[in-house]
Amino acid sequence: MTARDVLKQNENADILKYDGFIYSNVTEHEWFEENKDRQQKGKKIGEIKKVTTSSLFFTNLSATKLPKGTVLFDTNDGETGIIFVETDNGDGLYYMQLLEG
Repeated sequence: MTARDVLKQNENADILKYDGFIYSNVTEHEWFEENKDRQQKGKKIGEIKKVTTSSLFFTNLSATKLPKGTVLFDTNDGETGIIFVETDNGDGLYYMQLLEG
């Protein structure tokens, strides 16, 4: 799935791009709530370089909502596909990799 696909469906989508994949904020999703306790902040994997809603310029480490400089962390649950973000006010946000197709 590309940034263009996501933004076409929802122009207000809270997404980021990391390592060539699009991740969407799943923090508030009811189905994720029960799994949230298993997810813990791991090691730093990067930081947001650009904030944009333009699908043409949505390159690695771009985000639609997260401010430039926001640090991205992996999670220590042994699963790939989830990125942890700590906001300035200390809140934890979780972004899940969107599957192709």
